[in-house]
Amino acid sequence: MTKGKNVIKIIENTIEKYNLIESGDKVLLGVSGGSDSMFMLYTLNKLKGKFHFEVAVATFNHKLRREAKEEAGFVKSFTEKLSLNFFYGESDVKKVAEEEKLTIEEAARKERLNFLFKIKEEYKFDKIALAHNKDDLIETVLYHIIKGSGMGGLVGISPKSFNGIIHPILFTEKHEIEEFLLTHKIPYKTDWTNFSVDYTRNRIRHQIIPLITAINESFKDNIASMSDIIREENNFLSEVVEKDKEIVSFKENGKVYYSMKIFLSLPKFEQRRIIKKLFGEKNVSFERIERILKFLHGKESKENFYGNLFIFKKDDVFFIDEEKKIPFTTNKEYELDIPDTKLIKEANATIRLYTTSNKNIGELSKNRAVFDLEKLKLPLKVRFRKVGDRIKIENGTKKLQDLFTDAKIPAEKRAKVPILVDANDKILWVIGIRRSALYKVNKKTKIILIVEVKSEGG
Repeated sequence: MTKGKNVIKIIENTIEKYNLIESGDKVLLGVSGGSDSMFMLYTLNKLKGKFHFEVAVATFNHKLRREAKEEAGFVKSFTEKLSLNFFYGESDVKKVAEEEKLTIEEAARKERLNFLFKIKEEYKFDKIALAHNKDDLIETVLYHIIKGSGMGGLVGISPKSFNGIIHPILFTEKHEIEEFLLTHKIPYKTDWTNFSVDYTRNRIRHQIIPLITAINESFKDNIASMSDIIREENNFLSEVVEKDKEIVSFKENGKVYYSMKIFLSLPKFEQRRIIKKLFGEKNVSFERIERILKFLHGKESKENFYGNLFIFKKDDVFFIDEEKKIPFTTNKEYELDIPDTKLIKEANATIRLYTTSNKNIGELSKNRAVFDLEKLKLPLKVRFRKVGDRIKIENGTKKLQDLFTDAKIPAEKRAKVPILVDANDKILWVIGIRRSALYKVNKKTKIILIVEVKSEGG
């Protein structure tokens, strides 16, 4: 059994190595009542005297499970026994997800962080401590590898994150945490949804990691070490790129320009990173970066980045600016193969189609729809709104005009909403808004077509 003092030592070393907590800090702990967060609460409360910091506890109720209110009461009771301040927040996450067209996971994270940042600001906390452990780190790295990632994704989770978020138990393994809690008779609550393999991360946790660990017992330690090395290298490269970005850019008459000659002389990886910095991490994808690089290396003088934002080339410079009117043709169509990945330029989105016979396809969302492939009339196409368009729903049909109104899509954006149709021009999916009632997957379905869309920002 793992000795408690060894686990405590891991946390002490993490705090010291990454300078997570400084003397005099006020640290807000995000505690759900689960094993990881209760372990973090107990250990940081023990260490606060040694490192001279204060702690308080915040619990957020997503209203997704019946047990959530009881779990919040459990955390409050435990916190009061330690004579610590307690903050409680709640939100109807499911309702938020529906209103803002987010997945449950996205809405939950958004609402939880908003609550924590509000408490941090209002009560002048210096840090927010979250209870991600080494297993979470490994899962995140693997998840990014599976979906495709650059160097930043291979870092997984950093000990220090944005806006004062820290992860003090990041290098403690789950089994060590559970052994410690058992030894010290520290109670915690179990969220049984963590064991469901309907979610990608849970499948990685319960199916993939055990298989890899059977091949290499040091797998988790190796990934954690790799993450640490890549984080240092990534930080160094970010500093280099920031300096080179300043060399590439210059101001003239209050406008920022970028030297084509200097930019194109840089290594490709720096060009990609500079583009990310120019447009912001959230607005770029690999496909979009490659499109901008192709433009900058080519002969065209103008390229639409997203929305009203354009990138222009003139003489030996390029610059970013807006155009009020964007040429847009609703007659534009994209024919799709199966499988296929295609950029829908007018919609600033990439659509991906692939098939599976496995009916355990996981969670659907506003960006993912499935169909019975054998019932579809091929080829499929992506087009845009036409006069008189209607979509088949469970109890009849509905005008797209009414659908857009109900979904609160602004009038100026409706022309750019991509629509998936079959060979007979029947609407299958108003992408990101509503799937039609046609060609649903059932028990008799043999081949499932999965259609995913990824917004390119803007």
